[in-house]
Order: sequence, then structure tokens, then C-alpha cells
Amino acid sequence: MLKLIKIELIKLLNYTSFKVILLMHLALFSLVVFVSSRIDITVPGFDTNNLFRFPHVWGYFSWIASWFNLLLAILIIMVAGNEFSYRTFRQHVIDGLSRTGLLGGKLLVVMMIAFYALILVLLSGLIYGTVYTSGITANSVFSGMHVLLVYFLQTVSFMVIGLLLVMLLRSTALSIIIFVLLRFPLEPVIRAFLPQFVRPFFPMKAVGSLTPMPEFLSISSETAFESANGTNALTFSEMGLIAQGLPLWGQVILALGYTILFTALAWLIINRRNL
Repeated sequence: MLKLIKIELIKLLNYTSFKVILLMHLALFSLVVFVSSRIDITVPGFDTNNLFRFPHVWGYFSWIASWFNLLLAILIIMVAGNEFSYRTFRQHVIDGLSRTGLLGGKLLVVMMIAFYALILVLLSGLIYGTVYTSGITANSVFSGMHVLLVYFLQTVSFMVIGLLLVMLLRSTALSIIIFVLLRFPLEPVIRAFLPQFVRPFFPMKAVGSLTPMPEFLSISSETAFESANGTNALTFSEMGLIAQGLPLWGQVILALGYTILFTALAWLIINRRNL
């Protein structure tokens, strides 16, 4: 594994586009978080600063970070696509590296990029949460942090989909186009013609739903209005503005299943086709 990591790091650190896209990802996420923190809407019973306080900051920042997973998927497509364009995969096999090792190297890159994204959200959440939260307790900080692991899974899943596409198509440009079209409009249009109960099981939907839009109304309000049956009605879901899908544990299992399936397909492709 250390040999694979060393090989991949040598290539990545000399790949200008890799560094540019990572810096772009960092800058865009930081900019959106900063700008949204400057939007201060405070009226009786409603305060947008609650979004930046523990524990709500974890869900809010993970949701914002999920907007830029497209960049990370494009990044892994470009990294793997270069291996085909410059015949690097073939040279590695000639030098004695196994085909499984080739895929393992790219999966290590996926994990490293996903870990970078996780650390970015974690540190940003700790900084903003500490600044905006008064009376910080261990419970308030750690409550809801599980969403970071869900975001990590989402990031890995999107990049694995991109990796599978480039392994299948062997074209960086075409793989990027297909990935973007799958996100929108191809899969959403197909889902629109199918029954509601089927829609959450599509790959892009299953992975994308891991970090849903936070319930801004209930988070930002100091008091929650209740429906006739006593449940909290001050949420987009309760108001019928957002369709309810699978529970979180179901989404995690489904996304994890797709990730394993797509990894297995990529392994079959790289082992059965000429490099």
C-alpha cells in the first residue's frame, strides 16, 4: 500500500490541474460559507445564525460541501483519464504492477481526496461553531457529527461513479459529460416518469440524498409551530415542500451498496480489457 501511495502522490503532485481543482474546491466552499455567514436575518423567533451553531453547523456545512462533490468527481475522472491518455496504466503493468494494484491506487486517491473534503468540513464546522455558539458543551459539539461520516461516504460514492465511467469509456471529456448529464437531466428525467417509491433507489438520487437540505425553518426558529397531532410542522417536509424518501440508514446502506457494486464493476473492466 505504501508503494501505491508513493506512486500516486508523485503523479498527483506533478499534475497542475489536480492542484488547481483542489484549490478551486477549497476556495468555493470557503467563499459560500463565509458569504452565508454574513447574511444575518434576525427577527423575533427567527435567527439564521442558528445554522452556524452546534450541532446544526454539521448538517449545514455538509450540505454546502455536497454542492462541490461534482468538482471532486471530475477531478478523479481527470486523474484516471490521464492514465489512459498517456498509457501510464500499461507502463505500470509492464513494470510489474498488477491490474488490481492499478485500481487500488486510484481508490487510494479517492480516499485521500474524500479525507481532505472531510477535514475541510470538520475544521470549518469547528471554527464557525465555536464563534457562533455560546455556552458550548461536549454534547452540543458532538451531537450530529455522524453526518460528517455520511458526507464522507457520499464523496467517495460520487468519485467511484466517476472512476467507473472513465474506466468504461476511457475518455476524460466524454466521462465528464456523461457524469454531469447523469446528475442532471438524464436521471432526474427518467425518475420523473416512474412511480414515487422507485425514485429513491436510482444511484445519483441515492447518493445525492445522503446530505439533504437542512430544515431551515425549524433550525432558524426559536419556537416551533405544531400541527394538530402535536408534531413539529415547521419543516419543509411536514409542509409538503420536500418529498420524503428513505430513512438515513436506508440511504447509507443503498449508497454503500452502489459504491461496492461500482468498484467491483471497475475491477472487472480493468482486469478484462486491454490497457
